[in-house]
Amino acid sequence: MWIKKAEITGFGKWRQETFLFEPRNQLVYGLNEAGKSTLYQFIQAILFGFPSKRKKGQDYTPEDGSGYGGRLTLMTEKFGMVTVERFKNKLKGKAAVQLEDGQQGGEELLESILYPLNQELFQQVFTFQQEQLQQLESLQEDALHEALVSLGLSGSNQLFEKKNILQKKYETIYKPRGRKQSLNLALQSWQNLQQKIQQKEAQESDFQALVRQADNMQQQVRQQEDASQKAQQKQLRLEQQRLNWNNYVEYQTLQKTDLSLQGTAKEREQLQEFYQEYLQLNKELEKLQQALQRHSGMDQHSAKYYFYLENQEQIQRIVDQKVAVIRLLDEYQQLSVQLAQQESGNKIWSAEHLPRPFVEESAIQTLFAPLKQVRKQLDEQLIRLQLIQEQRDQAEQGLNQYEKQHPELFQTQTQKPWWLVGTITALLAAFFLPTPWRYLSVVAALGSVFVGMRKKNPATSKETWQEKLGLLDLHEGQLAELQTKISQLEHQQQRALQQIQQELQRRNFPLQETEIEVQQDNQLAQQYLQQLQQRETWRNTQQEVQQRLLKQEQAFTFLYEWLPLQEKNLNDKFAALDSFVKEMEQIRFAQTYQENTVLQQRMNETKKQQQVLISDHRALYEHLGIRYPAEIPAFLQAQQKLVQQQQRLRDLEESVAPLFPENTTLGTIDEQLRMLKEQQQEHLGQLRHLQEQEQRLRLQIDQMQADGTLDALYQQASQQRAEINQLLKEYTAAKLESQLLQDIATEMSEQQLPELMRQASSYFQLLTDHEAAQLDFSEGIVTVNQRPIYSLSTGTKDQVIMAVRFAYLSLQKNHPWCPIMIDDGWLHYDHQRKRQLAELFAKFSKDYQIICLSSDQEMVSYYQELHQPVWELKGVSR
Repeated sequence: MWIKKAEITGFGKWRQETFLFEPRNQLVYGLNEAGKSTLYQFIQAILFGFPSKRKKGQDYTPEDGSGYGGRLTLMTEKFGMVTVERFKNKLKGKAAVQLEDGQQGGEELLESILYPLNQELFQQVFTFQQEQLQQLESLQEDALHEALVSLGLSGSNQLFEKKNILQKKYETIYKPRGRKQSLNLALQSWQNLQQKIQQKEAQESDFQALVRQADNMQQQVRQQEDASQKAQQKQLRLEQQRLNWNNYVEYQTLQKTDLSLQGTAKEREQLQEFYQEYLQLNKELEKLQQALQRHSGMDQHSAKYYFYLENQEQIQRIVDQKVAVIRLLDEYQQLSVQLAQQESGNKIWSAEHLPRPFVEESAIQTLFAPLKQVRKQLDEQLIRLQLIQEQRDQAEQGLNQYEKQHPELFQTQTQKPWWLVGTITALLAAFFLPTPWRYLSVVAALGSVFVGMRKKNPATSKETWQEKLGLLDLHEGQLAELQTKISQLEHQQQRALQQIQQELQRRNFPLQETEIEVQQDNQLAQQYLQQLQQRETWRNTQQEVQQRLLKQEQAFTFLYEWLPLQEKNLNDKFAALDSFVKEMEQIRFAQTYQENTVLQQRMNETKKQQQVLISDHRALYEHLGIRYPAEIPAFLQAQQKLVQQQQRLRDLEESVAPLFPENTTLGTIDEQLRMLKEQQQEHLGQLRHLQEQEQRLRLQIDQMQADGTLDALYQQASQQRAEINQLLKEYTAAKLESQLLQDIATEMSEQQLPELMRQASSYFQLLTDHEAAQLDFSEGIVTVNQRPIYSLSTGTKDQVIMAVRFAYLSLQKNHPWCPIMIDDGWLHYDHQRKRQLAELFAKFSKDYQIICLSSDQEMVSYYQELHQPVWELKGVSR
């Protein structure tokens, strides 16, 4: 990419100016303050955005209110000519891009055009400024070599600077022999603290043993609680088994019953059709037989007979429905019995007061968790209260006994020091008595002192008494504190109970206080809702059956005038109707067949039809185990019952079978429940005992920690451990990142440095006009003709740095991402070095566009001598 044109609307000192650039090398000449740096900043601002006012530096905003910004025309290999326009007050300072083919875009398009070029690369790699040289020149020998390697590997000094920053960072955290680093100080403090803790623990030799005993006891308490919980769950399962025992008995009975259906559904349907035809022929035979017996004595012209003839089809439809109606009656009666049994089984809920059971048992556990926690804490505090009361009573008893032994503690009169008077008298007498008696007086004085000193020391006794009194006060204070805690826990327990009761009331549950009772009620509620749903199904079915029966009752209405049907049920009505139909059929047959021979012939034909029908279907019903057609109704009814039993077995397999993984008896369940309840009582006693022992140990630990020293040291150690861990993380991260950069530099140096040094030597020879000049890199050291670089003059070091930077750019010549911008980068150059630098720019511009900004008249002459473009900044385009 190279810059073809810069059009400045307003930027710094420039207003409405246009600058045209050559695609190769060029020198932009101007005196100081001519606007060279402003032009450079304009190019950078259009490409990468306006500088923030918050950053330190010159503000290029026009003071006269002109439009802040302008336009650059770029030539790229991929996109052709690209125009980039950017104004501060337009599009919030974002770029507007237009390609040669008319395509337009914004910042994203500009970034894709410039990629991988960014502002950092533009400033560090493609810009040559005197400040960069000054920064490198101030480095020591080792740092200078590393900086040169960084320049050769990445084109800038950032790799070296980043590594140094990371090295300084982790060295400020820790050094192997350091004393002032934060991690060194923290580790030393940690060691000192551990020594203090060990000393304190040594003073309290029993402390750790007590802690281990208390932890072991706590583990036993948890194990006992787990055992109690498992026993409670087992009790709940047994309660479920007892609750569902009748269903389980039914399930076992159905399992043992052979529920296999005989024949296929199609065969049973064929059997039903055969039996219907068989019944019709039987009825026909009965009619013929009765007609044969009574045809001569019938009143063939009665009103009943004519009524029958007029309504024969309707009457026959009613008769044909007899079997179906009888089944409906049986079904209605069975549903009534089932509903009555279900309604009598429930005594807690009703249809107007439905329960709302918990979906999962875990919800019940969650509901009772706060109460269980509070009760556990309350039990612990009650045990602790009992223990402290015992200690208080012992302290009070010891105090009372001590007060009895030392009544002088309460004497208010001052005793006269007779032993002191005796001592003084004996000593005075020793001065006046002769020798044998003098010694006796001295001995008497000493004896008086000894006797006086042996008397009870009221001060010492009072101190002991105050200690005992203070111990009693301590226990009294502990009791008061515990009673306050217990009172608070009791309030919390009451609130937890109220919350449970409110939740149970909301769910229409009986008010219970134990989890297992609520779980049992929840199971009952779930069963009740299932039964209610089943009951609703039964009621709907019963209503449907009742509607059909009522409809059938209404079908008999037109017969009330001719038949005595009032106050009769459907069975009796069908019986009366059957009798009426038989009677009328006898009249009809008697009227139709007057002669016995005709009736007999008709009967014979009907019997033959019946025999043929039986013969055609004998294989079918014998295959189903039926000997006579008369057994078919009972067979079909039995098969229907088997279908119902199969469905019932499937229902019980889903609801009841999982509750009984093993065969059992009701007596066994009751016995196991009794034993479990006894075990629960035993578990509670053991748990109480273990909790009491644990609390005794915890109380001793608390008393040993009463001064707070060890606890404070532990807390301090925890804080220091966290601080050390954080410092270790920071140290490790910086160390690893620094090492990673070092490894990257080493890897790249092995691949890139040989070619880089060869190319840098070529440019260094050009800059120094010395064909024998040679740059080498060996064991991390850059040398010039085997001379260390730090021994070179400032100008020669500048030339080495320039050669290395141009060598890096030469290696990237297949991807000339950006023009090279040079701003007076030869401060230490003499006239010969400047000329050689101008030759390097001319040679290097074959691969890159070079824009050299200079106020050096000498460089102008060298450019002109080399026939390179030069133009001067005078506020107009060249």
